[in-house]
Amino acid sequence: MELLEKVKKLLEEKNILLTGGGGVGKSYLTTELISSLRREAKQVVVLGSTGVSAVNVNGHTIHSFFCFGISNNLQEMKKNDKYTKQRVKELNKILYAADLLVIDEISMVSSDLMEMILYRLKSGSFDGRLLFVGDFFQLPPVKSRVQKDDSLFANREFAFESDAWDYFEPYIVELTRTKRTQDEEFFHILSRIRRGELDNEVGNYLESLREHTNVRDENPTILYGRNREADIVNLKRLEELKSEPVLLKAKEKVHFASLHVKRIESWKKNLPVPAELTLKVDASVLFCTNKWGSYYNGERGRVIKLDEDEVIVEKVNGKVVKVKRAEYTLSESITLNGKIEEKPLVSLEQFPLKLAYAITIHKSQGMSIDSLVCNIDNIFEKSQFYVAISRAKNPKQLILDYSYENFPNHLRRCIQVSQKVVEFYEKSKVDRIEEDTLF
Repeated sequence: MELLEKVKKLLEEKNILLTGGGGVGKSYLTTELISSLRREAKQVVVLGSTGVSAVNVNGHTIHSFFCFGISNNLQEMKKNDKYTKQRVKELNKILYAADLLVIDEISMVSSDLMEMILYRLKSGSFDGRLLFVGDFFQLPPVKSRVQKDDSLFANREFAFESDAWDYFEPYIVELTRTKRTQDEEFFHILSRIRRGELDNEVGNYLESLREHTNVRDENPTILYGRNREADIVNLKRLEELKSEPVLLKAKEKVHFASLHVKRIESWKKNLPVPAELTLKVDASVLFCTNKWGSYYNGERGRVIKLDEDEVIVEKVNGKVVKVKRAEYTLSESITLNGKIEEKPLVSLEQFPLKLAYAITIHKSQGMSIDSLVCNIDNIFEKSQFYVAISRAKNPKQLILDYSYENFPNHLRRCIQVSQKVVEFYEKSKVDRIEEDTLF
């Protein structure tokens, strides 16, 4: 646990950016760190930049926690604060009590959002540390609207371009050893794609992945850029099974009666599992969470028996596991006697499974998938291609699927990264960790 102790020691004096490519262990280290600090009675608040990331880290979205509402920048937030005075007052109590604020998927946090965060932290007399987690070479901030050309921050996009980033001065720790794949050549190619590098070496390697036609015979998972294609494939493959369908509805409990239905629906939409899960005996499924000693997020299996209380799944390695419902809870932070506690608003119990025939790239984040087909027809965002193929554990069980005639030209469109990100990592002082000391 040398790495864990090193990061804890650094957090005593510095804010930290924990970064690195896909599958290097950022999430695992972050989870262990949070657990360790909470055992020491430290007050830790965990936030995600999106609804999906907030669910994945069992935390809150940045917008809901900081009471940003519909505000897109600091000026709008100050105007809207008159409507949220009481909530902001409670937020300030939480910030005053907090020892550590964790912000996951920092690559999707915009420059404007960082300025808003800094304003809230100063207003709340926050005296703790910040841990930013993520990889700027992955998905960039979502642009909610086009900024005016005369805006002070018109050309600023990423969190590290903000004045707030300079104020926080995060110490950069980059993990560089992969935990997802044991294929060194594949990891080398992934590392180059992550940085947006496309030459003959990378191109020829990706060209060779098209030849893995045997993968289609292994009942693989297909990654798509859009929900529509994934839903169609899952429905079709499920219908082909002769066994009877079983609808497993989530067990939902609302703890806070006045909670707006739109907030509940938005939260449920971002859960890794569907509120209504239809399965059949012999259906292929993916596990959507990690359970030590039983299954990992992205592992595949086959349903051999199911009812309302449990789903029995045979994994690819032949091991049979009994899967119970997992609980997912939407909560809000409150202070009680100077301590931060979580007040549940709504909870939902559902089996941590989903059909394995197809999944979107967005919902695959954090997964390690054995047999994979990456459909790259609808790559519409920088780094989306990298996020997709880096889900694979073994390149021999990975095939690229596309309908474009000119493969090299399409690759050039897919393998793009922001030059700002390249320059950020080149110019920043980075503590690169290659040791395998945590795992």
